[in-house]
Amino acid sequence: MTMPTVEDQLEELCRAVARSRAALAAGAEIDLTGLDVEVARLAEAANEISPTDREALRRSIDTLHTGLDGLEADLKRQHDAALARQAASAYRTTRGPR
Repeated sequence: MTMPTVEDQLEELCRAVARSRAALAAGAEIDLTGLDVEVARLAEAANEISPTDREALRRSIDTLHTGLDGLEADLKRQHDAALARQAASAYRTTRGPR
């Protein structure tokens, strides 16, 4: 079994971020457990390759960076919306018999 290349790992991480963003957009909850570990593992592997090869990965790294920024914004929107719903429901009044 061959080990995935840094490029393969980077592309898979980009796909995982894109899937997470799509799931959030569809209203699903997502589990980001281990994402930080995968990003750290990728960064460590990228440090082991030559500067020339690293330069060749720049576009994919930029894509990952953009995806992670977007995921952060998506999570913030989801969180803010949940807080707004919670606040709205806390101030709703029910009318019953007086």
